[in-house]
Amino acid sequence: MQRSLSGAFFLVFTIGMLYIGSITYYLFISLVICLAQYEFYLMARKLQIHIPYFYVLLISLTIFTLYFLVSLEVITPIWLSIIVIPLLFFLFIGELYRFHKKPIHNIAFSLLAIVYITIPLTLTNHFVFIEREDLLSENFLDIQSYEGFFSDVLFFNPDRKIIYSPFIILGFLSIIWIYDTFAYLFGVSFGKHRLFERISPKKSWEGLIGGAIVTMGLTIIFPLIFHILTWQNWFILSIIVIFSATMGDLVESLFKRTFDLKDSGNLIPGHGGILDRFDSVLMATPAAFIYLQMLLQ
Repeated sequence: MQRSLSGAFFLVFTIGMLYIGSITYYLFISLVICLAQYEFYLMARKLQIHIPYFYVLLISLTIFTLYFLVSLEVITPIWLSIIVIPLLFFLFIGELYRFHKKPIHNIAFSLLAIVYITIPLTLTNHFVFIEREDLLSENFLDIQSYEGFFSDVLFFNPDRKIIYSPFIILGFLSIIWIYDTFAYLFGVSFGKHRLFERISPKKSWEGLIGGAIVTMGLTIIFPLIFHILTWQNWFILSIIVIFSATMGDLVESLFKRTFDLKDSGNLIPGHGGILDRFDSVLMATPAAFIYLQMLLQ
């Protein structure tokens, strides 16, 4: 009951924050970055590695915020280089004054936290901000679906060149959620052949194949719910997401085995920490980003 209730609350909260508009999207992703970075910081301490949490968080939120503004065409991309590169250099210099026994480990894990957590979550800007002219592409559905999502970006983009739409990111997350659910059900019911026993002894090929078939089949109704992409594009995206999400799940399992942990945290009762909920997302987002960019070429 506890697992079901906490899972339902997390689902409703996530959908609500992404659906309302660009400001709540920004606040939600910023919150996820803060929590995920903190869990990674605590995990690293298990190995006596001391990540400068607040400084890494400053870099992470700066990268996400600047990219958010770049996506809205409020600032040009050059500001990312001007601001972020010096912040990264000071990460190295700061270890000269921290007097820890493992300075190289501290730097390496700090950079890992940024690459593993911050960059994938920052790329979600491309899922929610779309240029109006891109919607005329044959890979996208009719523009009328987005008229209700203009208003909250007008402050940043008064000429309405950029549209905020939650459909791609919600469809992307739905693929992951559906796949995880059915992979678990098929794995529990029919799982006999281990997928990657050294890293995750419970995952099975039966679960992967069953979850993948159901998820790819359900994409036929995605254009009716999430609009924006054609069914063919949702189908191809589901294949990409299923593969990369599985790898993301295994990578996080590898991390937890390294840190000798069952869960990354206990934020969500019955589900573990925020990294446990977003492990698939962190690896699937860059893969989905590449595919979506190819659609616009």
